[in-house]
Amino acid sequence: MAKISGGALAARTLKQHGIDHLFGLVGGHIYPILEGCAAEGIRFVDVRHEESGAHMAEGWALATGRTGACIGTAGPGFTNMLTGIANAYSGAYPVLAIAGHASTHESDTRALQDFNQLDMVKPTTKFARTVYQAGRIPEIFDVALSQARTGRPGPAYVETPMEQLFKEVEEDAVATPLSGGAPPLGAGANPAELDRAIELIDKAEKPLIIAGGGVFWSQGQDKLRALAERADIPLFTRSAGRGCVPDDHPLVIAPGTVGPVAHGAMAQADLIILLGTRFGFTFDAKLAPAATKMIRVDIDPAAFHNGRASDVSIVGDVGVVLGQLGDGVRQVKHTQWIEELQATAKGFDDAMAVGRLSDADPIHPLRLFGEIANFVDSETVVCVDGGDVCGWGNLMLPAPGPGQFLSLLSSNFGCLGVGVPYGIAAKLAHPDKKVIVTTGDGSFGFTAMEMETAVRHGIPIVTVVGNDQGWGNIKHPFKAMRGEALPSCDLPPTRYDKIVEAMGGHGELVVKPKDIAPAIQRAIDSGLPACVNVMTDPEVGIGSSY
Repeated sequence: MAKISGGALAARTLKQHGIDHLFGLVGGHIYPILEGCAAEGIRFVDVRHEESGAHMAEGWALATGRTGACIGTAGPGFTNMLTGIANAYSGAYPVLAIAGHASTHESDTRALQDFNQLDMVKPTTKFARTVYQAGRIPEIFDVALSQARTGRPGPAYVETPMEQLFKEVEEDAVATPLSGGAPPLGAGANPAELDRAIELIDKAEKPLIIAGGGVFWSQGQDKLRALAERADIPLFTRSAGRGCVPDDHPLVIAPGTVGPVAHGAMAQADLIILLGTRFGFTFDAKLAPAATKMIRVDIDPAAFHNGRASDVSIVGDVGVVLGQLGDGVRQVKHTQWIEELQATAKGFDDAMAVGRLSDADPIHPLRLFGEIANFVDSETVVCVDGGDVCGWGNLMLPAPGPGQFLSLLSSNFGCLGVGVPYGIAAKLAHPDKKVIVTTGDGSFGFTAMEMETAVRHGIPIVTVVGNDQGWGNIKHPFKAMRGEALPSCDLPPTRYDKIVEAMGGHGELVVKPKDIAPAIQRAIDSGLPACVNVMTDPEVGIGSSY
């Protein structure tokens, strides 16, 4: 009778669930899984730090809408993944995190990397289990993958003691997975809620859609577009929903993120339709007046206790509900309302033009992002990282399509360092698209060594570092409050371009505005992982510029 190892069972189950990339770092406790991945044709992208592997799993999910997977060995390999797992939990990204564990007979003997991992990871996951029988690995992995994608997405975690991964079991004794691999289609709105929502939409004179990650994870982008076009409703996209209707669509009020223009629109709207998104630190419920009608659609009823009360609260799969709404609403026009918002957006753009067209030396950060925006087209994936740099990027860079705008601000965790890992994952997911990462000099330092991972694996991404020589997002607010910046906010003018060159990539230093675009073009043309290190004005913070 044929036998199979626990590690091979794990890899086979991943393959059956459509996992074809696994991000992580080698380790003795998990080696049988990596052997199994090689046999199954799963590409193992080995990183320089397990946190980056977890961020790459997030990036894969954000770029594809499918579950990303990461792996780390026991002990520090596991704890290094925790930040990425927590970020995925805060952002509601479907991720499977896999860890090794010391052998069962070594528990509490101070064996190498013996550690109570499960209790540490439980608060930041939807599902967390230890598999104590090799034959049950497919079953537990199947449940974990189902949990990651069912309902509000999020990370699931599985660890397996070392001896169970090496152990061989009879194939016909292996527990059979039950889910069949794909999550079931979610439920739609009940008739009463649907009728009330359609009535509010039909009566509204100034309706506004704000679409979030729930649209993306439910693959509801086409239905969102159909609803907006049929009822002529202007919209903004945010978090993982950025680009579900591309920013160049006439109904998307650019810039297409929830920023100053959207805040003004919310204050004027008589109906706000929130789709798969929640209020939080980048999206204040107070921006919507109490008298404004509100429809909320979310797969998780807990969302309705967030921010403010709704007039209609629909618990359901956002994609399914969008289809129901699109089929039921009247075909109308809101020309004057849309023109008002477009005028406001143009006014904001005109205000930004002072910096965007500036020839100042040192370089104004808005000039940098104006130049980057010229490289963003329908065949581009944008990954935005950093503090002030993330703020500039979210305001200034367009979202070309679903899964093509990956931002630190898609999660409320505010996790610096995601840019390069997101970029690597996005390029693997979309090899025919160019990938541009924007990051600050501080945030780049968290995961800069992953540029070597990109070189080693032949993954050409272009990373543009907005180098203001400090932690600008902290420096400028504290300087405004205290009259002087904290001394710990300064960083040296490091030649990050030279560091990437030393790793085998392409590097450019830019100190003059006119040199930004040619340097980015050369970086793209190099066909290598590239760093364009742009020295920006250290005295210009995002809060002081609009």
